[in-house]
Amino acid sequence: MGEKNQLNRMIEHIKSEYGADPEFLWPDRYPSYAVFRHDDNKKWFALIGAIKSKSLGIEEDKEIEIINLKFDKGQALDFAESNKHIFPAYHMNKHNWITIILDDSLGDNAIFELIKKSYLLTA
Repeated sequence: MGEKNQLNRMIEHIKSEYGADPEFLWPDRYPSYAVFRHDDNKKWFALIGAIKSKSLGIEEDKEIEIINLKFDKGQALDFAESNKHIFPAYHMNKHNWITIILDDSLGDNAIFELIKKSYLLTA
């Protein structure tokens, strides 16, 4: 069996590390979108889905898998501008959330650290 793609590795990591299962809140309209949230306060700390790359300002128009993560208040735009693999959040507050394309251009461990940060920021 082939290696799992980065999206599936992120889902497995979140489930095992944080005990959070993906919740598909919009199965009819956005079947690929799922949120991960804290059990206690129900706050989201991650959102996964598939979007068109043009939504992030990428010239090539193709479907890409992404993860949105909470980031330090007011610092997400600066952080995204300083990292070519990270973008201001798609469809969320761009000052407090970031979007990462899950195409292996950013290593799993780096994303795991950003998931941890998001989890702690929303605790």
